[in-house]
Amino acid sequence: MILDGKGLVDVLRSQVNEVDCSEMNLRLKSDENLLFIDIREAKETALGYPSASELVPRGVLEMQLTNLPKYKTLSAELESAEQLPIYLICRSGARSVLAAASLQQMGYQNVNSVSGGFLAWQSLGFDVTCE
Repeated sequence: MILDGKGLVDVLRSQVNEVDCSEMNLRLKSDENLLFIDIREAKETALGYPSASELVPRGVLEMQLTNLPKYKTLSAELESAEQLPIYLICRSGARSVLAAASLQQMGYQNVNSVSGGFLAWQSLGFDVTCE
């Protein structure tokens, strides 16, 4: 059976941990030792992105993750980078599921997708940076 993109996301969603935007916002206020990454493309984030997020487009996430200064700082404090808390947000919550599954395949064990994505984040009035 061949899946379309939505079908693949639906299958992977059951294999990936998801947190909603309200929970993510609370975590950002209570824990600085996490990596929050907006994986949308530059043309999307130019219109706004969660203020506390790092910007790494989905297409280069796996190759650029370990180059992020915050990744280096946080992973140095852990016994193993596998445990680094990583939270991914995209536009609506589909690409972040795909990206989370990919990072899990790489060996990361504490990866989370933010359900509802930036659309939900923005609609709830959480901090956004616009450039």
